[in-house]
Amino acid sequence: MDLYQKAYDWAKTYKFESIEIEYATKLALKMLDDSCKMTHEDRKIFFYVYDAICDRTDIKLEDDINKLVLLARDRETIFSKPQYANIVHACRVEVIPSMLKVHMKAFKHMVRKNLNLL
Repeated sequence: MDLYQKAYDWAKTYKFESIEIEYATKLALKMLDDSCKMTHEDRKIFFYVYDAICDRTDIKLEDDINKLVLLARDRETIFSKPQYANIVHACRVEVIPSMLKVHMKAFKHMVRKNLNLL
């Protein structure tokens, strides 16, 4: 099994806390805007996690940020569709002040730990 499928399968069953779901969304927005300092491979892993969260029936992602991420992104890419790039960027700039690095780092660490990437 490849690492991306492993990330997806893990996230399909993991019991996420609400703050982890919030930061999965914020990270997806940052990655879509290409303002995240992760490698391309790490971005793909975290998008597979985000996609699994989106595909779950027990988690509702009905807020505006998730709707934008789902609309602006083709699942084959880690960047926004060109026609949505400005909207994604504006949303990311608006959301950044509410992001706490400690929570983002904790989310990334938790995912990496559960995928045995540490």
